[in-house]
Amino acid sequence: MQIDGLLSVGIVILIGLLGGKLSHKYNIPRVTGYMLIGLLFGPSVFGLLSSELLSDIHLINDIALGLILFAIGGEIELHHIKAMGKKVVFIAIAESLGAFALIFGVTMGISGDLGLASLLGTIAIATAPGVTLLVIREYSARGPLTETLLAVVAMNNVICLVAFRLFFSAYSLANGAPMLDVAFDVFKELVLSVVIGLGLGGLITYWEKKIDDLSELVLVIIGTLLLGIGISTTIGISQLLVCLIIGAVTNNLSMMHKLVYPELRQTEMPFYIAFFVLSGASLHLDSLAHLGLLGVAYLVARPLGKFIGSHAAGVVFKANPQVINNLGMALLPQAGVAIGLAMEVSQSHPELGGMISTVVLSSVIVYEGIGPFLTRLALVRARETHSED
Repeated sequence: MQIDGLLSVGIVILIGLLGGKLSHKYNIPRVTGYMLIGLLFGPSVFGLLSSELLSDIHLINDIALGLILFAIGGEIELHHIKAMGKKVVFIAIAESLGAFALIFGVTMGISGDLGLASLLGTIAIATAPGVTLLVIREYSARGPLTETLLAVVAMNNVICLVAFRLFFSAYSLANGAPMLDVAFDVFKELVLSVVIGLGLGGLITYWEKKIDDLSELVLVIIGTLLLGIGISTTIGISQLLVCLIIGAVTNNLSMMHKLVYPELRQTEMPFYIAFFVLSGASLHLDSLAHLGLLGVAYLVARPLGKFIGSHAAGVVFKANPQVINNLGMALLPQAGVAIGLAMEVSQSHPELGGMISTVVLSSVIVYEGIGPFLTRLALVRARETHSED
């Protein structure tokens, strides 16, 4: 008997709530509880959530990821970044370069494959925005580290997406892909993403001037995000950059959207819970057996590169001491963005994509297991959570 899609979504949300409550009871970040319960009921353990079922309800993942990127984009306030100074931009660039450089170096040393090294290096840049956002919200974190962390995560995902598109296009050209096709793909992914994001963000800002009821603005935001996700899927570009830009534009131009944050967060939570339960269910423990030397090197070099880069830039640009000492620790989580990019390589270059997917998927199991704890620890060390417990 095949399980109905809506029944599956209901099960996912309820078991996710259970996992979150149990984890919170034992002082574990809720996001870890969502993923652990997903792993427990997923194909790797009990199999209640089968691989076919996960594929059938992928729309939930798309919506949740869109909401997460919108929220992360909403943390980019131009006047706030100006107030923090250029240091936050240079910190984001430095930690991204640190991760890329170390992964590129160790991959070249192990494999000697330039394409593998450059693509794996760009994927290493991304930090999971959803994990970061939910840990910050759960512990009501506020302060210099929290503000810097949100801005850096937003920027490093943009850097990752742009760098990946450029390196992937160069790799495709080197392997005989037509120049016009590659140029058009770059145009679609970078230029159209920006145009669509700016246009839809502007639509939200314009529409809010025509409404009398604030609750209508929640519907406008959600409807516009769904429109952005749908357009992105239809024309074959990543929704990630589109939704992030919508969030950034709305946050900087809208006068009213912050007033509906409480309602918007209540609307988001079922999608967030489902997203992380499904993320946990999609983890395959058997992939750890195929980790290999390159996978171990990736596991070690990526966080080391991020720590060295963020620490060095923080010292050079005289950042807050709490940022210098703790930011690198909070940049470990990696999930949806990295997995999505690895899958994209697999679709057009199966052999190369298989190597990248094995490394990324096995590493994600470790990063998602300890990442939320380290993010919380960094925030507690910086004394920016509501509790020091």
